[in-house]
Amino acid sequence: MSLYVLLLLGIPSQLIFGPLGAAGTPANLLGMVCLFWWILAVMLPFGGVASGPQPVRIAMVFLSAMVLGSYAAGAMRPDIVPEELRAADRGLLLLATWAGVALITADGIRSWSRLDDLISRLVGMGVFLAVLGILQFSIGLNIAGYIHIPGLRVNGTLDLISARSIFRRITGTASHPIEFGVVLGMLFPLAISRAFAAPPGKLKVRRWFAAGSIGLALPMSVSRSAILTIVVVALFIIPSWDRRRRLATLKVMPLFLVGVRLMIPGLLGTITSLFTNISSDPSTTGRTEDYAAAAKYIALHPLFGRGFRTFIPSMYRFLDNQYLMTIVDAGLIGLVLLLLTFLIGIFTARGARRRNDDPIRKDLAQGIAAAIAAAMVSFATFDALSFPMCGGLLFLLIGLAGAMWRLSSQPHDQIEQGRPEPRASLASVAPARPLVDQMTGAAR
Repeated sequence: MSLYVLLLLGIPSQLIFGPLGAAGTPANLLGMVCLFWWILAVMLPFGGVASGPQPVRIAMVFLSAMVLGSYAAGAMRPDIVPEELRAADRGLLLLATWAGVALITADGIRSWSRLDDLISRLVGMGVFLAVLGILQFSIGLNIAGYIHIPGLRVNGTLDLISARSIFRRITGTASHPIEFGVVLGMLFPLAISRAFAAPPGKLKVRRWFAAGSIGLALPMSVSRSAILTIVVVALFIIPSWDRRRRLATLKVMPLFLVGVRLMIPGLLGTITSLFTNISSDPSTTGRTEDYAAAAKYIALHPLFGRGFRTFIPSMYRFLDNQYLMTIVDAGLIGLVLLLLTFLIGIFTARGARRRNDDPIRKDLAQGIAAAIAAAMVSFATFDALSFPMCGGLLFLLIGLAGAMWRLSSQPHDQIEQGRPEPRASLASVAPARPLVDQMTGAAR
């Protein structure tokens, strides 16, 4: 999973394995391997996958039902064209990636130390993404444009830096400024939680530098969606803090805003105008026009949709709203299943918080819940599942919520030794043991 984080955030999303199309990013390929690995671990008696209940598995059942049901409905459409069928096939590959990442994370992490390591590397790659964005914003240097990997081809362009008002809109290794901002917004509560948990000294300074870098780069995307994610994160995590931490935040926030205004004159005003002039903004009017345009497609296939991923923008139109696109692709039933997947992720993280007595763990679980909730709200502002970095990070976070939920219910000695809980039923899989021990035990 650390390798997955590196591939997801460290390699530009436009670099793909050609035969698989847009679904063929290196991170997605590893996610598909993860699903195959998880299935083998479940089937084999010595696979070592964690047994017992796991809400994330239920969430993946809902997600699979959404994708597979809409795929079947689309395949039976008499007017489906080959381009749409190929797009639906790529949707199945995305399902394999998302499910593999969520399941191998939820059931494969055996100890708190491994969980902490993975989150540390996730935040570290978030800092890498933020620094790339800061360089793009400040001096126009797009390091991502110089990254080329043999065997991968460019899907789109790597050297495009757009503009809004007088500012560059940055992407880092993401494929769009909105995705860049939303991804950093999802990582921000994890960085904040780690910073508060650090002991005094150099480690605390490094962690606050990480949180500050992500917080500084986020508004540089000049995106309403990014600001919206921060608002959602704040609504989730600030009420869970004690009075001393809330007061400290109220003191620091004005200083941060003044510092941003002095370092980048005009940025805060531009971001404010995105909301004050929202009614006349062309991007907003375009989004409102999407509803009328999508209504005729929804009316034709209201329950199961026309097929997951078959509403191809180049053939029809862009829909900057993932929920609207889900209704078109997977119908009203698909929308309900997607929302249930989100809610399971959020309440699983909240359940981990309630199960834990350690304030640091409780704070981290609340941060994961905030990150998933931020993604859930951002889905209303852009077609998030069309962006590999955003979709991949979402299901990694859902998997982390499941891992925390499971670790919070295990006895302390099992967690520290990295052993899964004992076999609970015939449907569960026994913990990993050396094959020789199993054979000698059977002989005895």
